[in-house]
Amino acid sequence: MEEVKKKKGRLLTVANVLLCVILLPVIFINVAVIVNSYVHPEEIPGLFGIKPVAVLSGSMEDTFMTGDLIFIKGTDTAALKEGDVICYLESGQAVTHRIIRTELNDQGETVYITKGDANNAEDQKAVETGQVQGIWTGGRIGGMGSFVLFLSSTTGMIVFIVCPVVLFIIWD
Repeated sequence: MEEVKKKKGRLLTVANVLLCVILLPVIFINVAVIVNSYVHPEEIPGLFGIKPVAVLSGSMEDTFMTGDLIFIKGTDTAALKEGDVICYLESGQAVTHRIIRTELNDQGETVYITKGDANNAEDQKAVETGQVQGIWTGGRIGGMGSFVLFLSSTTGMIVFIVCPVVLFIIWD
């Protein structure tokens, strides 16, 4: 009987360590992204130069799908060229489309003409260099964008940040 109690105790210890190993980085990353979004409200928040973006529309299907989580990284806009997939802010919304050509605007500045792969027409407005948040790295996790959107909701934050912290405190 004593042997069974010791095994259960060891299993609980291992479970505690695994929960800490999993939950602490998740909490750290969430807090860092949230703080980053308040420190730089004009940018998509990220960590270590990588910015996760949830795909909200099908304009880039089959490259990536609605509900996917894609990863963009900052880039030198002077290095952007036709065919690059960029993420930019348009009226506060992140848009990820492919550059189909570059042009000079009336002030002689480079602008990018973009188009979604699944769209029939190019985007109406040219993208200015200051709008560009980064270039798509090719990384994506199918369906994870929907989960990230849930995480950013009040319910998601309670379920995945508040509850784990409370459980961690109670458990310890």
